[in-house]
Amino acid sequence: MCISLVHGFIPHPAVRLGGQAGESITHTEQAQLGFIRSLTRFFLDSQNEKGENTDKFQGEHTIDQLYQIVHPDWTNEQVKLHSYPLKRIVDTFQMTDALVDLSPSTKNLPAAHFDSESFAESNHRLMQLRKKIVDDANNPTINLEKARERIGSYLHTLQDFYSHSNWIEMGKTVINDRLGLQEDIGPVAGIEQATCTSTGCKKIQSQCNLLQKIILHKCPMEYYDCRNNILDDVNKQGLLTSGYMSNQFNGKDEPVIKPTSVVKCSHGSVMDKTSHQEAIGGINKDTMTPVYSPHFYLHLDAAKLAIDATERFFNDLRKDIGDDNFDRLFAINPTDEQLEKAKKSLAEREQFHFLTSTLSIGLSTSDLNFEKTVKQRLQEILSILFNIKDPTLPTYDLSDYGVDKTDGNIHSGSLLIDGSKKVKRRYMTRHNHGL
Repeated sequence: MCISLVHGFIPHPAVRLGGQAGESITHTEQAQLGFIRSLTRFFLDSQNEKGENTDKFQGEHTIDQLYQIVHPDWTNEQVKLHSYPLKRIVDTFQMTDALVDLSPSTKNLPAAHFDSESFAESNHRLMQLRKKIVDDANNPTINLEKARERIGSYLHTLQDFYSHSNWIEMGKTVINDRLGLQEDIGPVAGIEQATCTSTGCKKIQSQCNLLQKIILHKCPMEYYDCRNNILDDVNKQGLLTSGYMSNQFNGKDEPVIKPTSVVKCSHGSVMDKTSHQEAIGGINKDTMTPVYSPHFYLHLDAAKLAIDATERFFNDLRKDIGDDNFDRLFAINPTDEQLEKAKKSLAEREQFHFLTSTLSIGLSTSDLNFEKTVKQRLQEILSILFNIKDPTLPTYDLSDYGVDKTDGNIHSGSLLIDGSKKVKRRYMTRHNHGL
């Protein structure tokens, strides 16, 4: 769904991400929701140690509401000031999470997305990133900006496991707690083992709206709605598999091609050429629309586990580095210098790229309110399109990070990429972001 076309608006002249996610739960929302849960546990534990009443932590809370619970005597202005450094850090790892789908060094790299059955490579990437994050956080003399950026890179790959692999189709309802921690994350289908069938995949042809013509460069669109297209034996044996896709290259810049000697799954998307090769269709659950995700009907299941896994990452990180370093890494109790910078940013009404101040979640699984999350984002997009100036709203704008306005790729199917704002600077290299 494209909000600008549905409501008859001309897209805002910038490179924006989030508007075409429709009813999907984006990577950046998964990151923020998982972190809020972990932050809730941090505050809950600290209040328990002080013997304080913790009943107020029940139910859903935003970041500001959590600060207000811990500091009931603070004014709204004090809460906004003291929570701002943490919010800026959350926005940083939300940005690098989104950039994995857009950076030239990672957007076509299977190991960054658990694509093309690259389970060993993707897990190795997680283990390497995690080690660097922990090492930096445990070093009191090091600048933590790089560690914060790496968190977003880590989370994207971790979250993709649930939307790109067949973990959900196996019937799993809990996270894979080995990811990023152990070499063995479970049995993987063999390279010569068939994993998918064309049976159950229905081809759909539809016309394009204006924005889709700009992004996809082709119309009408052809894509697939696939049901039960992963071979029963693969799921029953608990063998991991994921989809291949077009235009992918490994870490040595060698092409990764969907095999023709054995029937493997495709990732699937209107932009994935391999989805028309045997086995047709695909298995990704990135979005709530078959245009980009053949298994769109499992998206919310995958998103739920991605949020659970995100929270688990932050909780485990806290255990590994200790509460003091966790506090310092995320500026939970900011320094005087951080507060001074926050005052300046608030005075200049600086906006976040992705962080949504109204996003809330509770510790219970029943507190997941995806409908509320989506509604909030769509309201934000409408405000942008109406050119409403509100510093509390994210911009969904990465044009200053070198995102090409014409850049359309398979992984960014849930992103809105439009407009004509000139890219200010090129900042998308492996060296700069360490993605």
